[in-house]
Amino acid sequence: MRSVVVRAASLLVATAFVAGACGGGAAPGGQASPTAAAIATAAPKPKFELASYQYAIQTKGKIRVATREDNIPFGLKNPATTKFEGFDIDVVREFAKAIFGKEAEADPDKFIEFIPVVSATRIPTLQDNKADIVAATFTINEERMKQIDFSAVYFRTGQKILVKKDNTTIKTVTDLNGKTVCTARGSTSEKNITAKAKDAKLLLLDTYPPCLLALQQGSADAVSTDETILFGLVKQDPNSKIVGDYFSDEPYGIGVAKDRVGFTPFLNTVITDMIADGRWAKLYEKHITPVSGDKKTGPHDKGAPAR
Repeated sequence: MRSVVVRAASLLVATAFVAGACGGGAAPGGQASPTAAAIATAAPKPKFELASYQYAIQTKGKIRVATREDNIPFGLKNPATTKFEGFDIDVVREFAKAIFGKEAEADPDKFIEFIPVVSATRIPTLQDNKADIVAATFTINEERMKQIDFSAVYFRTGQKILVKKDNTTIKTVTDLNGKTVCTARGSTSEKNITAKAKDAKLLLLDTYPPCLLALQQGSADAVSTDETILFGLVKQDPNSKIVGDYFSDEPYGIGVAKDRVGFTPFLNTVITDMIADGRWAKLYEKHITPVSGDKKTGPHDKGAPAR
């Protein structure tokens, strides 16, 4: 009888040793050691108030983002990879990480649904609940704030003018009088031109790449919009140049539909943290510096030459 007990005990020891050697061993306390994948899956998500809109997004599993798909350097759908890229896009990825936590760190795009918009469709997209936010070079102004809410300013620029490199007649906004000027329909740029150059002839298109084509083909004398957007057009056509001083102030905010409980303060916290910890400056250097030639640490920074 004693020999049977000894053999049984030996068998149990051997089995335990083999299981441990094969990597399926027990953790201290007798519980199975979780794999790295299991740990990642079980990683706790950020906790939000149940009534908050960010909790609703977290529960749905994706944040719906209305953005541009042809606006270098802010929002572009890369035709080679079909992935969205740009300054606005990377800001949105930070929002996704803040909502979904560690699960979104490696690939935040799994938690984002991108919805292409143009200037004129940004507000309707929010009002029709087709998107949770608009991140699309969206200038904050009083008229728009009557219809939707905005985050704090996350980028700031101003309006200027793009002409052909050999143009010597257009130097300031008043020189646009009597000229054909292309800009985006439904944009603040449209209203700024009308206010500052009342005799300008507006060519209104949905996006700015067709405006650049109109300039190249001679159907427009100039293109006018925010300077940083014009930087992207110059990158596409080195035979164009930006002229004049700023004739508007364009503070960009993230557009949000009214009555999204707790959501705007949440976005503001993420933006503030990005500026404070240097992530904003890194995104600026990644996307804006290659076309602007300067560096900034935040949206209100006047900038310094890149070195």
